[in-house]
Amino acid sequence: MRKVYNVGIIGSGDISAQYLRNAKEVGAFRDYYKIVAVADLVVEKAKARAEEFGVPKYGLPEIVYDDSGIDLIINLTVPNAHEEVNIKALESGKHVYSEKPLATSREGIKRIMETAKRCGKRVGCAPDTFMSAPMQTAKKALEEDWIGKPIGVNALCPMRGNEFWRADCDFFYKKGAGPMLDMAPYYLNVMVSLFGAVENVYSMQKKTFEQRTIKVAPRRGEKIDVEIPTHVCSTLGFKNGVIGTFTNSFDIFGATAPKIEVYGEKGTMVLPDPNCFDGPVMIRRYRDKEWRPMIQFVEYEGFGRGIGVMDMIKAIEQDKAHKASAELAYHVTDVILTMDEAAQAKQELKVASTVAQPEGCYMDQDPIFWA
Repeated sequence: MRKVYNVGIIGSGDISAQYLRNAKEVGAFRDYYKIVAVADLVVEKAKARAEEFGVPKYGLPEIVYDDSGIDLIINLTVPNAHEEVNIKALESGKHVYSEKPLATSREGIKRIMETAKRCGKRVGCAPDTFMSAPMQTAKKALEEDWIGKPIGVNALCPMRGNEFWRADCDFFYKKGAGPMLDMAPYYLNVMVSLFGAVENVYSMQKKTFEQRTIKVAPRRGEKIDVEIPTHVCSTLGFKNGVIGTFTNSFDIFGATAPKIEVYGEKGTMVLPDPNCFDGPVMIRRYRDKEWRPMIQFVEYEGFGRGIGVMDMIKAIEQDKAHKASAELAYHVTDVILTMDEAAQAKQELKVASTVAQPEGCYMDQDPIFWA
């Protein structure tokens, strides 16, 4: 019988509800792991989550670190705490799966990777949306030459700012967060999955407002200072020759352009929001008169946050590499930090790191057909 991993969560904010709900409701997840403890520096928040989802144990983070029966820790703390929590989790003898970013600096991620090697444990990092049905359908479509050799990609992440729906939005506007470290990994993980490593970047960026006003209770009307650029436009050169453009912003109130659009020699493919796990993949080839959807014929159809955790546990059992890896997280973070450095230097910069293109996770090798 397969071992079911005992998992503890550290951090009981908004995203924890998705992990907890999916761990209970997605049958495939239940075959691999169960969440047995929820922790937070604010114990009342951990208690509320534990009671909401029937988790038997809650308290301060130490209850997760110190529990020898817990195999893996999911780190859902704020970005600036990720490095410390990830290292403590590894040193407590647990595998760790972290929300993005794995750390807010290159040096921090290297320390985490070195600690994992020393402790003999695995490190995974969100986002795992690149393993979703739409994104894997797009990957397989490229492999099957549905739009020919890819030429370019255009990505757009339009947001109006977290102060419009979160009272606890301060950390989004501090160093270590912002639209790039918060949202860019969703898009970059997908693009690296489709095209491979990024080789060079150029960027321009601006801080549109020095302060933001919180719009929701109980802090409605309170002003917070902005420390980071909130509107970033970048050009990316991938090692395989694809040229990409990427606009990422907390200053956009609405947009009609696709979230990700891939241009090939024989057609164009439109992908849904990479922050989600569903949505159509549309293709229009050079003789088509209209856009057509593709059947999403892949392994993880209908799943949500937690794919990366399950995939890592499966990889541990099979002694092979997992897809949402520390190496992928390092490269994506390196790209993001290089974008910022390129904007400050006002010149194109090379990305120092590289990473292998993650393998596809397909149900079998049958070809994709039109829906």
